[in-house]
Amino acid sequence: MLVELTPAAYLALCGLVRDALEVDSDATPLLNRVASELMGATAGDMISSEIMENPDHVDALRRGGFMRA
Repeated sequence: MLVELTPAAYLALCGLVRDALEVDSDATPLLNRVASELMGATAGDMISSEIMENPDHVDALRRGGFMRA
C-alpha cells in the first residue's frame, strides 16, 4: 500500500511513535512494527526531497531512530 504524507505529517508520526515507545504497553509490538515500517519508508530514496533539503528535518529523523546516519 502506498500512502502519501506531507513532510510535516511524516515527522509528526515518527515523533508520536517514538514517544509512545518510551512507555511499555500492550501496544508495544504494534508500535515496533509501525516504527519499522516508517524507517523502511526512508529507504531507497523514497524520502521527500523537501525533508532531505532541510537539515533540521534530517536531524529530527536521526534522533528519532527512524533514519540511518
